[in-house]
Amino acid sequence: MSSWRAKALNKVLYRAIRGRLERCNDILSVRGVIAGLDKLNSYIGTPAGLEWIEDSLSGVPCQWIVKGRPAGDSVLLYFHGGGFCFRSPQVHSAMLHYLSRHSRARGVMVNYRLAPEFPFPAALHDCFTAYRTLLEQGVPPEKIILGGDSAGGNLALATMVKCKEKGLPQPLAALLFSPALDLTMNSQSAFVMRNEDPFFDLGSLMLLRNSYLNGHTPCDPLASPLAADLSDLAPIMVHVGSLEILLDDSVRLKSRVRRQGGVADLTIWPGLPHVFTLFQQLPEAREAMERCGRFIDQCRQDSAAG
Repeated sequence: MSSWRAKALNKVLYRAIRGRLERCNDILSVRGVIAGLDKLNSYIGTPAGLEWIEDSLSGVPCQWIVKGRPAGDSVLLYFHGGGFCFRSPQVHSAMLHYLSRHSRARGVMVNYRLAPEFPFPAALHDCFTAYRTLLEQGVPPEKIILGGDSAGGNLALATMVKCKEKGLPQPLAALLFSPALDLTMNSQSAFVMRNEDPFFDLGSLMLLRNSYLNGHTPCDPLASPLAADLSDLAPIMVHVGSLEILLDDSVRLKSRVRRQGGVADLTIWPGLPHVFTLFQQLPEAREAMERCGRFIDQCRQDSAAG
């Protein structure tokens, strides 16, 4: 049973975001609609005094989240969502702050190149470069946590797959929130939930997908990492709402990772929308952050035990 705050948020999202997205025919219009997310601070819960430091990792721009005392020697490398085509800086910075605090890690947001100006595989190249650069700078892989929501969840999993292909070590773990892992959009939830999802309609998702792929096949495992060999990856935790068009991506990820001997912890949150963890005024979002912290602590213990 979802909280009253979640039910209220669903109504706001349906009216303020989905209802307007359905009328968009191009990415510029979509970006204008999504900019409205930054105005939902009553749900976002942006902490006072949140700041960031501009940086780059081998030329890939990024932002280190700064608030309070240093969080330790672990790094949370985060890939924001946005359908590969847009950013919501205030929303994602706030979420990264809370996630970093619970993970006891320094949070850094990768500002990868966006489609349609820079289609596939530009974003993946930037995310992989950022991870490889941390390794080259001497950060041990067991001190790196990958995170990502929606399109960023796709990029996090694809980065792990590419690391395996290139012979690079896996990170300690990955935290994924409503990841978009199958760009064929050929899932049962894409059909069943197409009218129920408070955030996205199927047409808007297809517009974003097509802008990212730019004619490239969605069956490429680095574009749709659900189609990749998912063996020998770092432990993965996934949080997804039950009302999402993308729900089945998370369900299938858990099944395939476990079938190949890996660790995948999935929570489906009843009555919650796409990337509900962006809205930290929801009790469910705060609980999800706490679960992520416990998951990372367990991964650290398992890594130390060998």
